[in-house]
Amino acid sequence: MASADPDGDGTNVVEYTGALPADLVRALAWLRGHLSEPVQLDLLAEVAGVRPRTLETHFKMFLGVTPLSWVRRMRLARARQEFVRRGTNATVTDVALNSGFTQLGRFAAEYRKAFGELPSATVRRARESSAKRFDRDLDEAMRLTLGALPFAFAVARSQCDAALEELSRPQQLAPDYGLAKAAAGWCWAQRAAHNFSATPDADRRHASLLAQQAYELAGNDALTLTLSSGALVLLHELEEADRRLEQALALDPWLAYAWIRRGWMSAYLGDGDGAIRELRIALHLMPFEPLRHITCIGMGCAHFAAGRYDRAATWIRNGVEAYPESYWAQRVAVAAVALTGAGTEARRMGRQLMRKDPGLTVSQAQRAWPFTSRFMSCLGDGLEIAGLPRA
Repeated sequence: MASADPDGDGTNVVEYTGALPADLVRALAWLRGHLSEPVQLDLLAEVAGVRPRTLETHFKMFLGVTPLSWVRRMRLARARQEFVRRGTNATVTDVALNSGFTQLGRFAAEYRKAFGELPSATVRRARESSAKRFDRDLDEAMRLTLGALPFAFAVARSQCDAALEELSRPQQLAPDYGLAKAAAGWCWAQRAAHNFSATPDADRRHASLLAQQAYELAGNDALTLTLSSGALVLLHELEEADRRLEQALALDPWLAYAWIRRGWMSAYLGDGDGAIRELRIALHLMPFEPLRHITCIGMGCAHFAAGRYDRAATWIRNGVEAYPESYWAQRVAVAAVALTGAGTEARRMGRQLMRKDPGLTVSQAQRAWPFTSRFMSCLGDGLEIAGLPRA
């Protein structure tokens, strides 16, 4: 943790250089193993090694909730995972009590609010699933899809094409497997938004169809929901994308990729502080590639939205250096450098970007993402300063 005085007014701004403070990491690690126990703030603070007030502050600053709210969310997620895992051996009463809920009526109400169904419905579906025979084609489709995901997560032209090629076979083998369709939908949306192909309108239609099919097939799978949400974001359907993300995080609060998309969503909606908080959670959960560079780029966009153009450029450079084929993010970095007043450097960066993406224009860059109008106006101003053509 370091302090800085960027405005020269004698006021220090605390800047955390890690993903999450060490005391919060210790508290979360302890809670994972003690979810069914009553939450005692004094004991939790002792485990974390800080005073109770400091721990509460860190929960609210970095996670956006109180310790009790965080535990309640984790308990609900664990209960659902138990229903799915145990199948025919699960009873609502046993799972509720083992997850720390002593009032069964309140448990059922909170569960329905979080997941859109009563616990009994989840148990029934789990029993039906466990009774199904082994499906060799589905098993192979799952294996192939998981192998294609690193290409899909990369958000780069060649990897996007590779992912779509890899995902064609699992869709043929198991047409009802939602994750393969969600990943393919995300890739088609990338092609349209990031100028990866010459057929953006057709790509958007593919993305929209696959995202909807994936949701209908696997609306209770967190990763499928997250990928379909990502596709909808690039189609500028933010309200439905946000709803699916919240559902994904209710299902699996520890899914790093969902927190990455949650951070990007907050950035799109103009909530820079929320974006940084959520992306810090993602970095804590998965501080390595291939997701790390997307998180860093998202941090840069959040700083750009807040007018911190030097920090925006630094974060995005970090992400692109880790994964050079993510040069599409350089659009924001170029604009950020220009808006710091470093026109010569911005024009040099602009020329480098145009060599990698020769058809790029300012208006095209402004259509790529659903950021706020202010963000896009600043992006356009910066890119014009850097010498990119308007249209």
